[in-house]
Amino acid sequence: MSRAAARVLVVGSLNTDLILRTDTEPPDDGAARVTGLATASGGHGGNCATVLAALGCRVSLATVVGDDAEGAAMLAELAGAGVDTEPSQTLPGASTGRVFIPVYPGRRHMLMHRGATDLWDPKSCETVPFGAYAAVVLFDPPEPVALRVLELAAEAATPVFWNPGGLQAARLPGQAASARWLAVNRAEYRAAFGAEPDARHLGGVCRGRDRTVVVTLGPEGAMAGEAGEVRRVRSRRVDTVDATGAGDAFAAGFVAAYLRGRSLPEALRWGAAAGAYAVTVPGARAPGLTLAEVDKPHPIEEVP
Repeated sequence: MSRAAARVLVVGSLNTDLILRTDTEPPDDGAARVTGLATASGGHGGNCATVLAALGCRVSLATVVGDDAEGAAMLAELAGAGVDTEPSQTLPGASTGRVFIPVYPGRRHMLMHRGATDLWDPKSCETVPFGAYAAVVLFDPPEPVALRVLELAAEAATPVFWNPGGLQAARLPGQAASARWLAVNRAEYRAAFGAEPDARHLGGVCRGRDRTVVVTLGPEGAMAGEAGEVRRVRSRRVDTVDATGAGDAFAAGFVAAYLRGRSLPEALRWGAAAGAYAVTVPGARAPGLTLAEVDKPHPIEEVP
């Protein structure tokens, strides 16, 4: 089997995104008019799995949803997109998570009601055949689940690409050693390492360690540190329509390149291209993304 046809397991959340846009950010105890309201399928796991499938990967998703209409609809939607949802679970009596995303001019954040995700039992990991996968993309299950995934994947010698998200970033330094690849955004890097993600600090974080740390920088692109060396790719100039899910698309592009045997600089370029595309379309799942889009030539910088 070629690496392009290898199987990849995504472990992460599913939720409904409720995106609220305003023209102004209200002061404390103030009010603002919502000028745009959208509801879409989301969750780091579902977003990444969908993009991986669009890029030709054989992808399975391990997630947890409630026994409600939202959870059933999202699992069906993923199956229709070519994602194997067999490793996923539906929890009786639980509700599927929801994320409220207020978008102000120049600023946005996420308010997470994780629902069934926070009821995820780490014992469910024991039945997952980690050795059957060429890679695991790990996102944001509860910490005991994330740690068990790291342990079982290490036992199976399956590399883990870990993108823990803001809720777990502050506890990263002691746990990330089990992950071959660690991906964070600028705010998560600060929380994890207590410093700005500049080239000098990133090089020091990776020096003498068998891991790669990737930092996404939004419109500025992304950079990666490996064995003390740092590379950077600038983002393509695009008109942003919806930034939701851009980091998940980046992770999918990066892993898709890895599964095709591409180098670290090329994987960085694929990730940045997928993330740049994702912000040009509404929703978190980067509809319409293709291999041709992520494989367009784009320069990689060597950062001293």
